[in-house]
Amino acid sequence: MAVEVVIPALGLTVEKGTILKWMKKEGEAVSKGESIYEVEADKVTTEVESPASGVLKKILIPEGVEVPILTPVAIIGDEKEVLPEKYVCAAVAPAEKKVETTPPQVREAAVVVTSGPRDVRAVPAARMLAREKGLDLSLVHGSGPEGMILLKDVQSSATGRGQAGPKVLATPTARKLAEREGIPISAVTGTGLSGRVMRADVMEAKATSRPAEARPKPSEIKPASRYRLGQVIPMNSMRKVIAKRMSQSKFTAPHIYFFNDVEMEKLVSLREEVVADFEKNEGVRISMNDLIIKAVALSLREYPLLNAMVSGDEIRIFPEINVGLAVAMEDGLIVPAIPRADQLGLVEIARVRADLVERARLGKLTMDEMERGTFTISSLAQFDITFFTAILNPPQSGILTLGKMEESPVVRGGQVVVRKMMRQGLSVDHRIVDGALAAQFLQSLKQKLENPYYTFLSR
Repeated sequence: MAVEVVIPALGLTVEKGTILKWMKKEGEAVSKGESIYEVEADKVTTEVESPASGVLKKILIPEGVEVPILTPVAIIGDEKEVLPEKYVCAAVAPAEKKVETTPPQVREAAVVVTSGPRDVRAVPAARMLAREKGLDLSLVHGSGPEGMILLKDVQSSATGRGQAGPKVLATPTARKLAEREGIPISAVTGTGLSGRVMRADVMEAKATSRPAEARPKPSEIKPASRYRLGQVIPMNSMRKVIAKRMSQSKFTAPHIYFFNDVEMEKLVSLREEVVADFEKNEGVRISMNDLIIKAVALSLREYPLLNAMVSGDEIRIFPEINVGLAVAMEDGLIVPAIPRADQLGLVEIARVRADLVERARLGKLTMDEMERGTFTISSLAQFDITFFTAILNPPQSGILTLGKMEESPVVRGGQVVVRKMMRQGLSVDHRIVDGALAAQFLQSLKQKLENPYYTFLSR
């Protein structure tokens, strides 16, 4: 009996999806649960699994075509089954220009390891042993059904690697960039899980390897753009979603903004004291952003109205604290979220954070990871920006902005001293959060960041 394959409901706000790639051809056998095509919707690429086993009898929607959710895109049936006439005539002509499937370039926007490639098929015991041995599962040949990696495959790989010396773990993007730039991958310090080298690590190694006099000053850096004056640019799906949601947020939720300055000396010192030990013992590099994420989550626990939304005539406080990260992409921003950040330790936060950004580079984030956020952090700390305002990420009631950390003169005990300072900003939905409450939240966060030993050692 013929079974329809449809565009799944990918989220509450998703209306349409674009077929990016068919992984199976007409006439090929498919198994239930096997990924058969990729669909892009609202900035997220998702692999869709087959609802039944059989033969891919007919592809109704070719690559590059956008259709509404729940639209039948293919038919699965028995090998000798004759399809009804409605399916034979239902195929859509291919788009004149297919959607590019090259993964978008992403850079980490302030807050923002990987737990291993999520698209690699492996039994749980094999994954556990690979983590213990520091093996990249994507480099292990699977001998199980359909290439499934078994425990013996990891054991064999670990034995073989022991004869050749330790292998440097690195993402494919990082390896290609290192090769292109002539940087030995073994000389790059990895910030991913088990010391995995990420693209950002190679970029940092490239920057630090240049002679100081050859590095351009910020004022000398000219933006590289693929756009030109007078150009008309059609909005892609990502930009359409951003435009829709930001307009919805700005014209629905009355925004109000607050700012204060935070002394970062102690937080910087704490990180410098523990980063080497965390990297050695846990295989993860703790960043300033991980500390900030944890502090934000703890403050949200104290002030739950900053972790809420408006629904009709009700204010609904989210049951979990899921801190979203603003990640800059070539054509816009995506905001994957760390779930239950108030309950996670720093090591867990760092691992989840890096895993999210790595899969964002590959376009492999799930819709749940994109929509589960209850509060957002957005940072321009890597630029020469001291502070900025941000539009709320609907339906959330708060978003924190972080500016550049820099040395500034401040008065302490009647004396002018130099301290590392950072300005943080808070945008809130005034329907939920009043000025006094927003100020209390920001003050609470400031105290946690300025007294990090108490903040992180007492919890």
